[in-house]
Amino acid sequence: MANRFILPSSSVVRCQDRFDLLGSDEDEVPFWDLLTAILTSKSDPIQDIASLIEALETIALSLRGTAANENHDVLHEFMTSYLKDEVQHAQYFTKTWPCLVDLALDMPTLFPDGTLPCLSPVHCDNGTTAATFSRRQVACLVVHQFLCSLPPHPWDTESFVDLRPWYSQSNTSHPGAVHAYLTALFTYFENLQESIEGHKPRIDLPTDEWPITFTVRSIGSIEVDQLLESEASRAYLSSTSIEICHLEESHTSPAHLGLPQGACVISANKCFGYGPTGTQEELHVGISPESYPAVLFASPLSDDQVLICRGAEAMVSISGYGRDAKLDQVLPSSNCSLEDFYRWKDRTMLFMDALEMDILGAENNSLIPDIQPPTRISREMISKAYNAFRSDGQPYSHIVTGLWGCGAFGGNTYVKCLLQWCAASLAQIPVLRFVFSGSGQKEFTEDFDQFVIRMRGKNVTVQQIFETLAGMKYCGYEVSADGVFDYIVDQLGTK
Repeated sequence: MANRFILPSSSVVRCQDRFDLLGSDEDEVPFWDLLTAILTSKSDPIQDIASLIEALETIALSLRGTAANENHDVLHEFMTSYLKDEVQHAQYFTKTWPCLVDLALDMPTLFPDGTLPCLSPVHCDNGTTAATFSRRQVACLVVHQFLCSLPPHPWDTESFVDLRPWYSQSNTSHPGAVHAYLTALFTYFENLQESIEGHKPRIDLPTDEWPITFTVRSIGSIEVDQLLESEASRAYLSSTSIEICHLEESHTSPAHLGLPQGACVISANKCFGYGPTGTQEELHVGISPESYPAVLFASPLSDDQVLICRGAEAMVSISGYGRDAKLDQVLPSSNCSLEDFYRWKDRTMLFMDALEMDILGAENNSLIPDIQPPTRISREMISKAYNAFRSDGQPYSHIVTGLWGCGAFGGNTYVKCLLQWCAASLAQIPVLRFVFSGSGQKEFTEDFDQFVIRMRGKNVTVQQIFETLAGMKYCGYEVSADGVFDYIVDQLGTK
């Protein structure tokens, strides 16, 4: 069972019946029986916010044996505001909540063996492992993440198994971001049974009509070497067009999510997923509840792995970033066209983590840690970006990205954008669309735009870019952190 995530419906998950809900004489009882009793209690029915919070506390005590750090103040405050209208409150607890309970308790039917597979292929080996689920199965998992009724991960990770980080205020929580995430979650719950233009509700769509797929893909060292030694010399940078967009503030609107038939880069940590802050990764996952269960299928990403999530529909858009992140709008649902609705079916999220340059340091007195040793460049360009950008079928029509690995990870914006451009050319991506935002990225946007113009029509290969970047290690302090583009132009004679 070590390589599988154990679900609460499994008979191996047992705990003490601290509140004598089952009247059993056994020291430990199946947790599933306790959870069922909590959710369907006739003596203590869940019919308002207070009783729901109490049920969450009972679940926590039953499953984890403690209520320490189980504060639900933020969730209580959010629900009080979200359901302040009496009609909304009544509708939630008479229509939405019963649906969620039914979904939660349908787990033994939806997942008969009581486990989920671990998708991580063997490290240092080419391979792809994927798991495909129906929207009903994914909704069941999301409900359990909301209830915090899932056992812990069977592997070491910093990812969260459930949504508890959103429920209480901490020093790392950003209220605007958390409010937007919870709005997305509750909107998702309300939309589950909605039909679009008389079509089936979301949770009734069969897997072959709308699959949600989670994939972990590895790339082996032999293929990396082959790409560097052979393919890179034949791949021209100009084969991928660069489009650059600058926004006044960051935004997760559908226009910037890779729709349709494209993909969007998620600047992930190796322990990917969601949290209470407003990082780019958390913003994109937070608006898309159907992507939450990704944390249940894969252990932390290794240097040769990327995670791909396909089919997760976004519920809201968020503007701003970090402490400035806030809800922008709830995306249209019941009043959208069937065509607009189904474009989400192919929505693709590319989770690729970057090296933490700010803790690695640089060698040979270079100001740019990304370039030394060269294995850092090949890791970022091929093991991560190329591995994410390539497709098992037709190449993506375009990929949307930004300053991947250039925030808290300390990557050089010039190097990272160049490496993504190289990776896109290797993967035969027609268009790589960079979205930058805020006044802090304005100057770089202009620099990059000018560089793209200077490179236009030049027969420069990926190998030439790679070798030129690697050669910067001999320059020491001669090339500044913001002088990479000028250096490339000078070295390759592309003035």
